[in-house]
Amino acid sequence: MRLFGQGDRLFGRETECAVLDGLLSEARSGHSAALVLRGEAGTGKTALLRYALSTATGAPAGSGAGTLVISGVEAEAGLPYAGLHRLLIPLLPERGHLPPAQRAALEVACGLTDGPTPDLYLVSLAALTLLAAAPRLCVVDDVHWLDPDSARALAFVARRLHAEGVVLLFGQRVVAEDPGLLAGVDVLEITGLARDAAMALLSDVVTGDLDLGLAEHVAESTGGNPLALTDLGRELTAEQLRGASPLPDPVPIGSRLEAHYSARVSGYPEATRTWLVLAAAGAGARHDHLLAAAGLLAVRPEDAAPAESDRLVSGTPPVVFRHPLVRSAVYGDAPPPRRRAVHAALAAVITGDADADRRAWHLAAATAAPDETVAAELERRADRAGARGGQAARSTFLSRAAELTPDETVRTGRRVEAAAAAMAAGAPVRALLLLETAGDDHLSGPARGSALLTRALATVNTGAPTALRDATALCLEAAGAFGADHGRARRAAVQAVDHAIGAEHLSSVSETTVAAEAARLAATDPDGLDGLLLAGYASFIQDGYAACVPLLRRAIAAIADPALPDETLRRRFVVGINYCNLLWDDDTKLLLLDRAEAAARRTGALHTLDLVHFVGAMTDAVLGRLRHADRHDAAGQRLRRSIGITAEQEQVWRHPELVAWRAPDGFRETVPQALGVFEMLHMGGMHTVTRLAVAGLEIASGAYPAAVELLLDIVDLGRPRRYAWALPDLVEAALRSGDRATAELACADLTSAAGNSGTPRALGLLDRSRALLAAPEEAEEHYRAAVERLAATPAWGDLARARLLYGEWLRRRRRRRDARDQLATALEMFEEAGATVFAGRARAELGATGESVRSPVPKERETALTPQEAAVARLAGAGATNAEIAAHLYLSPSTVDYHLRKVFRKLGVTSRRRLRGVLHD
Repeated sequence: MRLFGQGDRLFGRETECAVLDGLLSEARSGHSAALVLRGEAGTGKTALLRYALSTATGAPAGSGAGTLVISGVEAEAGLPYAGLHRLLIPLLPERGHLPPAQRAALEVACGLTDGPTPDLYLVSLAALTLLAAAPRLCVVDDVHWLDPDSARALAFVARRLHAEGVVLLFGQRVVAEDPGLLAGVDVLEITGLARDAAMALLSDVVTGDLDLGLAEHVAESTGGNPLALTDLGRELTAEQLRGASPLPDPVPIGSRLEAHYSARVSGYPEATRTWLVLAAAGAGARHDHLLAAAGLLAVRPEDAAPAESDRLVSGTPPVVFRHPLVRSAVYGDAPPPRRRAVHAALAAVITGDADADRRAWHLAAATAAPDETVAAELERRADRAGARGGQAARSTFLSRAAELTPDETVRTGRRVEAAAAAMAAGAPVRALLLLETAGDDHLSGPARGSALLTRALATVNTGAPTALRDATALCLEAAGAFGADHGRARRAAVQAVDHAIGAEHLSSVSETTVAAEAARLAATDPDGLDGLLLAGYASFIQDGYAACVPLLRRAIAAIADPALPDETLRRRFVVGINYCNLLWDDDTKLLLLDRAEAAARRTGALHTLDLVHFVGAMTDAVLGRLRHADRHDAAGQRLRRSIGITAEQEQVWRHPELVAWRAPDGFRETVPQALGVFEMLHMGGMHTVTRLAVAGLEIASGAYPAAVELLLDIVDLGRPRRYAWALPDLVEAALRSGDRATAELACADLTSAAGNSGTPRALGLLDRSRALLAAPEEAEEHYRAAVERLAATPAWGDLARARLLYGEWLRRRRRRRDARDQLATALEMFEEAGATVFAGRARAELGATGESVRSPVPKERETALTPQEAAVARLAGAGATNAEIAAHLYLSPSTVDYHLRKVFRKLGVTSRRRLRGVLHD
């Protein structure tokens, strides 16, 4: 127990203890909390964690029921889910109550069974469900030595806790390069003690007389570091305590504490130092393994006596080090031959299949020179770690295997694979560093292709300003490097197409270059999914709208095939949605989004789910389905907080195209800033969609010339291109600006695009545009056709605008009664969607007919609920159980129950059945 003071006493930690008391008190009322106690070495994080444990159980720390306690172990930092497994061992007998997908994922991750590679977040949700089953306190100390997979899983749990009565506390040392695995979890900074508390602690430790002036000097010199104060108080001589002799200079604190411990250990007998190194290297190992290894090294537990007398260690075995710095000092200062001998002994006695990963790691640590046998074993362990979903561990094993690989070409290949695993683990910076060490001299063929693809993905995920601009080129280069491996080459080319669509006009590679490579590779498999996707893109760029439609339809049909595997759908749905946009195929687009969301939920792929919500919000905003877009946007925000995306990173995920419909105060001022961010990041697609949204706002406001200027910069008149769906806006804006010639050119392009598409929405928008240009005796037929066709589509916004234009035309024909019908319906639709600017225009037009129009009054509706409550209410109203809602929203059943009770209270209902009657879309 690392408490500073006698027994369980703490000094000067009233504020920190009050925070912990508050969390534990709230937990007794059913609320949950998570907190990181972060500070320098020796500041007392562990002491505070033990205080929380003793307070929670009313017994000595760690002895009570309802608590789970682990510490990160440096020796296990490379083993997949090692920490999570240790934490959940007491709860694993209850895993039979988990939903099947969660149970299967957790069992594979913990090595209890074999199965498909589980997604990190499905494992995390299983951990959340187990931990939430009963109120408890969970303590995870030394997080900086926890394996990354476990740290990410527990951070996910921490961010999703709400109403389970669970408190999850982390102890984390400040490190130079914090990977940010606990991003989004509240932090309590633990600093040194204040002057009076530090002096009180020192006085408590010292057994003889203590000069007060000296005590104040020691308190100041140590910065109030409790560990340094405790050690100094016990080691200073009587002369030093009286002020007669000088203190050690510098005072051992922070990083110097480790050197301080190293100096003490260096004076121990050889057998003692060997035993301590064995204990440090074998932390987390079974007791019998430690004793067997000790026998091979000719040492015994009794050899630890000098270190035990100095209170640096206790236990025989397991050995408990006074502080992690002691363990670090023991291991770090040991001569390399001694460390290798210790690891060799541990590898020799660890023989069971269950400990094969640990044995391989010890073998690697025992090996000084390149050794292909050991490297190959590490590679096998890497594959096993990857099969369990431990991509971070896979990367670590492969990196060490590369270090021990004699052949330079094989070594380079393993580093490339390690980089790919790091990228899969969500560590793009580490992936790039591994690629840098791989070098280019020994990279060729498929290995080079894999390296280029990983580099493209990693740079995009780091948010580097030029990443998306250059990603297309890297993927095309990868496709060429794969050569005769046509399958991988096609996959690389599809990624190039995906990046090209995202970067658009800001890409470093022209669309014609991408199309040429796409056409070449499409011919290698014309009937396969990737071949169809490549052929459709190539034809769109090279041949024009009319010729590409059949190929695009084949590609869309292939990706919408219900038999398509989930993994393939997750990787390809964005390309499919972009192709649907080209053809105004909204029904298939929404179907793809639904299927991709279901696939992501089945497999726990939260990053894919986040992308589904992002694309879904954009899709629904373009269609004018603003309530649906709001739901996707809210779900995406909740999800990004869950997976640790910070508020600063989330700026890129904003939706100007959604906000433009509402145009809140200050929106126009923020548009240049958003465009600047998209331009800086070379997100050409978002840059264009934002300008199109602003053009729609200008039309709604009657600023037609400004809209024409924006649209002409995007729409390529004379050849319908990617944004042919913006041509109806150009027709309206140009005509209302008095530029009939431009309006007619735009309508001609629209006639070609819509005619080839043939979807109801495309033809409805064509009718709406023709009505604007038609003679008075022909216009009404087109307006009616537009309303009829658009009413059969999901394009709520286009239908409302068609009714608005029709109503405006009727009013100008002095048919006020007919105009009122269309304008009133348009106003109702805009208000229901929350499209405030268009609603204002419809309200003004309706008033001009002589109709008495009420001012908009906010309605009490579902939005009185929080987004989380609304999501729970909708699912409950549809008949889902609490467990099903929890799995759907990545919550615990307890949190679902908490939200549902609040929903009932807010909506004034008492049952799920009655929810349907009070929820309105």
